[in-house]
Amino acid sequence: MSSPQKTFHFWAGSLELENKPAHLLFAKRLEHKFADFHGYLTYRLTNLGRAREEDIPSFLLITKEHGVVAIDVLEERLDAVLVQQDQDFWQLDNGQTILSRSLVLQIYEEEIISRLKNDIRLYDRKTRKLKIPVHSVIVFCKNDDDSLNANSSLSEYAVDVCSLEGFDSYIDSLSTVSCQDEELDKVISLLEGTFIYQQPIRYSVDADPESFNDFIQMSLKTTFKQDDAQRAISMQLPNGPQRIRGLAGTGKTIVLSLKAAITHKKFENFKILYLFNTQSLYSQVQSLITKYYSSEAKKAPDFDGSLHVLHAWGGKARKGLYSELCARYGIIPLGFNEVKGKDSDPLKVIYGDLINKLNSRFEEIYDLVLIDEAQDFPEEVFELIFRITKTVDGKKRIVWAYDEFQSLKDSLIKEPEELFGKDAFGNPNIKNEELEGEYAGGIKKDFILPNCYRTPRPVLMMAHGIALGLYGQITQMFYNSKDWEAIGYSVLLPERISIAAGDQVKIKRKDENSKNILESLLRTYNRDPLSLVQFQAHKNWSDELVNISKDIRSLLVEQNVKPEEIIIVNLLSGNNKTSMFDIQRILTQQGIPSVIPGYIESSDVFKPEGFVTITTPFRAKGNEANIVFVVNAQVVANDFTLRGRNAFFVAATRSRGWCFVSGNGNGIEKLQREIDSIQRDFPFFEFICPDAETVKSSRNLLRKSDRELDEIQRALSTILGDESLKKYVLDAIKRSDK
Repeated sequence: MSSPQKTFHFWAGSLELENKPAHLLFAKRLEHKFADFHGYLTYRLTNLGRAREEDIPSFLLITKEHGVVAIDVLEERLDAVLVQQDQDFWQLDNGQTILSRSLVLQIYEEEIISRLKNDIRLYDRKTRKLKIPVHSVIVFCKNDDDSLNANSSLSEYAVDVCSLEGFDSYIDSLSTVSCQDEELDKVISLLEGTFIYQQPIRYSVDADPESFNDFIQMSLKTTFKQDDAQRAISMQLPNGPQRIRGLAGTGKTIVLSLKAAITHKKFENFKILYLFNTQSLYSQVQSLITKYYSSEAKKAPDFDGSLHVLHAWGGKARKGLYSELCARYGIIPLGFNEVKGKDSDPLKVIYGDLINKLNSRFEEIYDLVLIDEAQDFPEEVFELIFRITKTVDGKKRIVWAYDEFQSLKDSLIKEPEELFGKDAFGNPNIKNEELEGEYAGGIKKDFILPNCYRTPRPVLMMAHGIALGLYGQITQMFYNSKDWEAIGYSVLLPERISIAAGDQVKIKRKDENSKNILESLLRTYNRDPLSLVQFQAHKNWSDELVNISKDIRSLLVEQNVKPEEIIIVNLLSGNNKTSMFDIQRILTQQGIPSVIPGYIESSDVFKPEGFVTITTPFRAKGNEANIVFVVNAQVVANDFTLRGRNAFFVAATRSRGWCFVSGNGNGIEKLQREIDSIQRDFPFFEFICPDAETVKSSRNLLRKSDRELDEIQRALSTILGDESLKKYVLDAIKRSDK
């Protein structure tokens, strides 16, 4: 039911912001000209480490058919070529005198060739020739071909020239090549600069994989290349609000980090804020930004001045947006103990308090705000962000990224009118329709990332099946096939767009939306991909602990897994300190060192070398590991408030390899039946679509505060644990229905 995938894309970058009429018109012409090609076109994005923005040509074309073509568009008429100190300068009709664009473009082409030479798949060292052709051309908007051909100064450079009218003929004259997909991917990765995120190549013996670690390391040996959706987000700057949605592991953090780095490089005077909620993301985000920015700008990013990477709260140890704003306005910040118990979300309290205290005193500080983990923030955070973001042409550049299913409460994504508050007249600060359509250059205002790179398909589908309750109590449902396709599933039944209550539904997780190749590697070597999920039920917590320690010992000794690549996520909520220390104690008895971020170590200590990490679903957000243990999983079946399903999804989707699920006591058999059913139908889900009112009742329950949900959980546990009390309540319900 999905449409064929487009093979040529135009990434407009900052086209609308720079607002050059000739470039805007030429971009449309290029899109039409290359519509049937395989590759992509960018506008002033690939700087190849050039220090000045003026040294970057207008467009870069990368296609299977013609290789690489750098295209520079000159809007003005070239009147004369002047020579000064053996350097060519161009005199333009607007009175400007600029450095020869032929020289600038020739140097840029040499940079392209130099970068492509770094990969042996693209450069034949014996013949000293690139396997991919590289061309460069200057398109003159106000000079004709005759005058250009008569100008001998232009022919002194290894750069082609043509008039606006002669451009199509120039492209048609280029030789045609047959570039392979793998070669094109590598060219794009090298020229975009994203090659710096590539896993380092290490010497390995050419032998079949045996251990878990062998398979995982083999699965990681792929070229880092953004997919089309990721590139469209990271390499283009919207001239207003933009929303990004995607599953865990779809690359939201990396595309936001790239967006921050590219904007910081391109607009040095911009003040940028990158906001997040998980403390352990501090170092990850700064590292991602630094890798790209340092490679392309040849200097370190200005984290103290122009680019702020901040946790939402902050404190004495680390800066945060709340603590920084309090310091800026001379307000004494509220501490966690002061707000604990006032609301289920402390951020709601402190940001609401700050808005009330400052009211209209807020200054517009930031040119661009990037919000990661947006599903974790209350409306008060968004309203404050609106107030501190600069207004340009009546719009604010706020980009917020949601994790689909990170919270069942947040699977109902709130619209802008709910998030960003209202003005003095009661009108929404950002209207819902502001996310409809596109900005100039085809930059979408509302993006969905469908491809999962982190979690293997068998693990991801288990997590989805449990989170949605597809084989238990269905807690969430999509009634339109396009919504399923948006998160990477194709709808086979029913054979129509809409899905109605009572329909037999059959959906499939598409291969192309699951980019982790571990599943296919296991099949290649005659291993069962479903073994990526390991499930064990135990009589009690003591038995579960013993088995956890045995499995981890086996992983370390027999499967060559490093301790730092193992995360244990404890699903017990509330007062779980005892169970966390139980896990650490039994690992210590086995000689296995571990850390518990936020309990003993600092909250941002995660996966230190040589240590297993023991954590909670909340603290695990934003992190990943080769092996994940989800323990005390009986919580899923026993949690009547449905929060356990959310926690299970968050925990399982931290894994980029194997996921060990275990639990004990009552409820674990029910969870086992659900997982068995999910694996039986893999790679499909088959279920009866529930009535919308049934799903709505689950949603209404999830909208209650954590305190209310805790009370409901305690009451139901008491009732179901006492047969006489349960009978009395059931009789009372029957009487009330009459």
